[in-house]
Amino acid sequence: MRPILILTKNLLIEQSLQEQLQHLNYEVFCSTSILKQLQNKPNQPEIVEGYQAIIFSETLTNMEIRDLLLFITSSDYLLIRKLVHKPSTTEQEELNQIGLDMWICEGEPVDLLREQLAQQLANVQKKENNNVFFFYQKEDSPKTLEEFKKNLTKKESKTFECLLTSEEPLVSREMLCQYIWNGGPNNSRLTQISVLIKRLKQKLQEAGFQEELIETVWGYGYQLSPKLLQFYNQELV
Repeated sequence: MRPILILTKNLLIEQSLQEQLQHLNYEVFCSTSILKQLQNKPNQPEIVEGYQAIIFSETLTNMEIRDLLLFITSSDYLLIRKLVHKPSTTEQEELNQIGLDMWICEGEPVDLLREQLAQQLANVQKKENNNVFFFYQKEDSPKTLEEFKKNLTKKESKTFECLLTSEEPLVSREMLCQYIWNGGPNNSRLTQISVLIKRLKQKLQEAGFQEELIETVWGYGYQLSPKLLQFYNQELV
């Protein structure tokens, strides 16, 4: 059984929950340092690999959790929000929109916690079994990202590199303009960026990826899937 990770700014207030989870025979790791690592290096989601669930403490704001979840793939973990009081209907809707799977309250009865976790973790396991990610789908697929980039045009390559190397959770169109043309956005450049992103998505699919690895976040910019970032980081080691 994989451990459960509690991300918090204050280790002392998590002691009660940690003891409850250990009572239920879960291995628990409570950390402030991993939280800081994720906030400082959000494009390295492998930091939390190996955990079956991540609990976000009440010491974190919803905005902080939203930023973290830009790079943590929700299908790989059970994402839990810890609260002091039961959330209102509106608050529950906000938690769902953020991408959290469930919430728990401080001092929740062990019996209730046991059943909630058992059911939700079973659902995550089903997702893992059905969510297989293939890179080498075809015999002629590029075996590394460097091989993949050889098939890109100069501007496609620069766009791809900007998405790969950015330290920001999301890459704005303004950032892409600066990276590709060393200048600000205008109508022509913004149109070209839309075309470049579309071509990159097509070429990733042609290379054998079964998922759309570049997400368009309307009003913000573009985000590269953490799965591809993990693959890229492995090549850099």
